[in-house]
Amino acid sequence: MRTSQSRSGAQSPARSMLRTSLVLSAASVPVIGLVAFLWRGQAGLWSALVGALVVVGFFALGHLAVRAVVAGEPGLSIAGAFVVYLGQLIALVAVFLVLRRAGWVDGRAFGAAAIIQTIVWQVGQIVGFRRARHEIYPDVALPSGRS
Repeated sequence: MRTSQSRSGAQSPARSMLRTSLVLSAASVPVIGLVAFLWRGQAGLWSALVGALVVVGFFALGHLAVRAVVAGEPGLSIAGAFVVYLGQLIALVAVFLVLRRAGWVDGRAFGAAAIIQTIVWQVGQIVGFRRARHEIYPDVALPSGRS
């Protein structure tokens, strides 16, 4: 069974969660950049944009990777999700080490943008999950004869 669709044809909440988070992120990243520019100048703008986009990339790629893992063997889902998370953390540390050496990065703007974008992403995940259709009893036969 694929995670994007259930046995009865209902869409998985994962697609709605990703879509909602990406839409909110598309709206929030420019706003975060503008606020950072007003707060910390041009270095703040670029740092905030990089910080927000790192967060979006981190969560979006993680979301897609976990969806792929869950679509496979059910017994490996938790282990696979852990490997994805560990890979994300290693990549994130590498990004931070590279950016730490960059002279143009404003640490306060980068950090503030990353924190705010994380909150925006999580709100998108919650809203997307709440708006998605959920199958409660997937194995119960419907009165029309469909299962």
